[in-house]
Amino acid sequence: MPSIIVKDSSGERTYSLEDHLTIGRDSSNIIRLNDMRVSKKHARIRKIGLAYVYEDMGSSNGSFYRGSIISQCKLNDGDVIQLGDVELIFQEYSLDEDTTSMFDISQVFDAGLVQERIKVGGRECFQPEAEVSDLTVLREDYEKLRLGSDLMQRLGMQRDLKAVLHDASHELLRIFRADSCVILLLQKNSNKLVPNAMCSEDANEHVTVSESVLREVQDNKLAVLSSDVMKDERFSSAKSLMVQGVRSVMCVPIIYGDDFLGVVHLDSKKHGIGGFSRKDLNLLIGIVHYIAMAIANANLIKEVEKEARFKAQFERLLSPSVAEQVMRGKVSLDKGGELRDVTILFADIRGFTALFNRSKATRIVGMLNRYFEMIVDIVFRHGGTVDKYIGDEIMVLFGAPIAMDDAADRAVTCALEMQAALVGFNAEQQEYEEDIVQIGVGINSGEVVVGSIGSTRTMQYTCIGGAVNVASRLTDIAKPGEVVISDDTKKHLKKTYKCEALEDFTAKGIEGSMHAWYIYDNLEDTKD
Repeated sequence: MPSIIVKDSSGERTYSLEDHLTIGRDSSNIIRLNDMRVSKKHARIRKIGLAYVYEDMGSSNGSFYRGSIISQCKLNDGDVIQLGDVELIFQEYSLDEDTTSMFDISQVFDAGLVQERIKVGGRECFQPEAEVSDLTVLREDYEKLRLGSDLMQRLGMQRDLKAVLHDASHELLRIFRADSCVILLLQKNSNKLVPNAMCSEDANEHVTVSESVLREVQDNKLAVLSSDVMKDERFSSAKSLMVQGVRSVMCVPIIYGDDFLGVVHLDSKKHGIGGFSRKDLNLLIGIVHYIAMAIANANLIKEVEKEARFKAQFERLLSPSVAEQVMRGKVSLDKGGELRDVTILFADIRGFTALFNRSKATRIVGMLNRYFEMIVDIVFRHGGTVDKYIGDEIMVLFGAPIAMDDAADRAVTCALEMQAALVGFNAEQQEYEEDIVQIGVGINSGEVVVGSIGSTRTMQYTCIGGAVNVASRLTDIAKPGEVVISDDTKKHLKKTYKCEALEDFTAKGIEGSMHAWYIYDNLEDTKD
């Protein structure tokens, strides 16, 4: 049954998906999310025909798919929808607990099980038409080849990995008239084969796969065939296979280039001795080549989509030039931190609470989106990095992740341009009878720890240190339209600015008195 996997700060959980499912912060939703960026009634998933469709229900902060905000989209297996820090993963095909409980790998010593070892890519054993005298055999061979050809064409068109494996396991069962088919993929971190798709003629029957056969295929990358498991006394210890009455086994490695990806395992008992033939194995080898290519393509697409999401994420936070260097690996944002001299800028909307109380939430969100669009464009023009959004406040770094000799000048010039840009922004606001927006800006320079901080699923590039607190306190005292900088930032400036000293003051959480300055203009830019 299709399902939705929810990944958030509390862990991971799965919800079965039938015809209708609601998502939001309110307790009335089927999927309740504890994230303040998620609306009470955020979204729903509906089954329309044979497809499942995700619909955003006018949420305040939106739903994101592949880095873009969406109102509606058809869900394909493996699709990820982002709501705040929450990931919703649509899973169409899965091995649920009931299915996996019907499968195990036999631990008995049955090394004699393998009767033939065939190198992948060996000669096929289908006879020329002129040499086949039995029309029944000819018809059977033709039907297997026809079904195999149809499957290979479908595998070439399919891009979703779970759909590839699900389709392949069911069709292989049909082509070879097997009793069960299991496709196991290699987990690289554990080097273990894990079932990813399984199909059995009898849904209630337990399926056992020989560990020795799997090991043989994995270690030697050879396709193996056993026409009669039980005819040799050496198999007497393989009790689990004998209880099942398995008579024939085929197991083929899934190989792409030099990479071992997994195995395809089929067994048969209803057709007795010789249930699988050498030519069956060769046909299976040919089909598995297509499965290997389909898996490789699906993995490549997943990597490309991951890279696209990664790039989209950093393009929202970093200037385009810096984002490009991150993508090329020239700048590392790995988990961890380093000491760095940076300049930190905070810009905060003044009177936002009163403004919020006077307007509808949807109008406020629209205004904030327009405001931040303008502000971030200015930030990126000056090479700044958006550290985070804190409600109506934005925190920006200059000098990280790429060091800058003129970080203080860039920050101050950026702040002055922000204030100037608000004149045009507010003219548009008044034209549409909307409230004007005024900001206070605080800037400080100093040594901080910068790096990617967070969990393995959600990390944020940020900075930590006393210099951040000072910048925040300067923002608190900046009045509408003002830019306030610390004494440390003023000492770092290379250009000449029109400024005015503030009276020394104390701030909560900061020892001693602080000395700061109002910045009015860049005198070097206005001389001529």
